[in-house]
Amino acid sequence: MKNPKVVELEVNARESGSKPSSKLRNEKLVPAVIYGPGVKENINVALPEVDVDKMVSVVEKEFLLIKVDGKECKCIIQNVDFHPVTDRPLHVDLYATSPDKALTITVPIRLEGNPPGVTEGGRLYQPLRDLQIKCLPENIPAEFVVNIGKMQIGNTLKVRRIKSKNLEILTPGERTIVVIRPPKGATGIAISELDDDDDDEGAEGAEAAAAETAEA
Repeated sequence: MKNPKVVELEVNARESGSKPSSKLRNEKLVPAVIYGPGVKENINVALPEVDVDKMVSVVEKEFLLIKVDGKECKCIIQNVDFHPVTDRPLHVDLYATSPDKALTITVPIRLEGNPPGVTEGGRLYQPLRDLQIKCLPENIPAEFVVNIGKMQIGNTLKVRRIKSKNLEILTPGERTIVVIRPPKGATGIAISELDDDDDDEGAEGAEAAAAETAEA
């Protein structure tokens, strides 16, 4: 698994308050605040709306190297508020990381492989699309890749099957990541968790990916 991409962004400081923020939005700029252990005090900045749109459209986890007033800080997007009607970004929270401070974030899950159960008519359902983890910034993976190439009809794969190094998975282990449901109208097929032997490839793949990220 690859490390998160680092996107450099040079921004300007901004005034706080509702009126200055409204003016910024009219100029296609999004008010944002940088906070966290990577900065001495909160920094109010303005981000180009087009850049925010690009950031939120990316599935993989990314770092932002924010440059403002001659200073640099490595951030992650913690939260984005959107307009309820236009869906335009209204405000962004940027968390400034520190190399020696662990943080809690969510990382997306990407399924890999062609499960025989789907080929045979089963229906793939993925109720969980990201994992909440806690780790140092250097150990954050861009994504978790889960191999589902051996899943049969009726199989489920749960969070506890994912093994990882240098990070703690906070999402409860009993949560289901993916299940291959029987075809519509089919009867007599029980739903069961993927066997350890069948799941080795997917679990070890996730573990190796996390280790590769940590060592990169």
